[in-house]
Amino acid sequence: MTNSWLRQTTQYEIATDLYSGPLDLLLDLIQKAELDITKLALAQVTDQFLAYIEAHRDLEPDYISEFLVIAAKLVQIKSEALLPRPPAREDDEEDPGEALAYQLQLYKKVKDAAHWLGHRMDAKLRGYLHVPRAYDVRAQIDLTGVEVMDLIAALESLLIENSAVEPEGIISIPKLTLKLKLEEVISRLRVLPRTSFQQLLGTERTRLNMILVFLAILELTKQSLIITEQQDLFADIRVTALDCVLDVGQNEIDIDDEN
Repeated sequence: MTNSWLRQTTQYEIATDLYSGPLDLLLDLIQKAELDITKLALAQVTDQFLAYIEAHRDLEPDYISEFLVIAAKLVQIKSEALLPRPPAREDDEEDPGEALAYQLQLYKKVKDAAHWLGHRMDAKLRGYLHVPRAYDVRAQIDLTGVEVMDLIAALESLLIENSAVEPEGIISIPKLTLKLKLEEVISRLRVLPRTSFQQLLGTERTRLNMILVFLAILELTKQSLIITEQQDLFADIRVTALDCVLDVGQNEIDIDDEN
């Protein structure tokens, strides 16, 4: 039996854009070839994957090294597919092709979820309204002996009474955003460089404040401004500010927080 499907080369022009990683490139190659994520599909796109590496030899070694690791696995997968009889494996030995295909399937799920979340963020679908529950009021009012003019007089009395009362003012809820919470957390860290999630919450233990403080900690960790540590599951998160927190300005935190 000949492996004719391996000899058929797909006409694919390597894009010049950089990929976020080897899995991103693999997924793009397989999707453009309209293949399912399987071990056979990985063998089919090996040549295109190697061509991408060859076309980007002048890039940073740290970037290309990640692709070389995956390329070695692809070459092994393709070489095994070309053999008349694939090599026998021990019961506890992992098949590199199936392992890489499974890893790529997980990557696709994460990427699809990130795309979905990004679409919701672009569409400003980051808030949810609490719809009050509808109450079924079936109280019976005894209107025996009440004339229509009595009802009209009662209504006029209520309208006159309400029109005489001047409103004291409009009560507005202060707008809380991640940017404002970041500025607040940074200000606290400048005073107390070693603190914790519970201390940063303060006395305001509302759900919104907990979420904003937690997101602020994640954002500062992402930007290498703090170090976080958690001893056990559900334990308090320790927060240690780095020296660069003292120098960062309030407008230097790069986040998308329009709402």
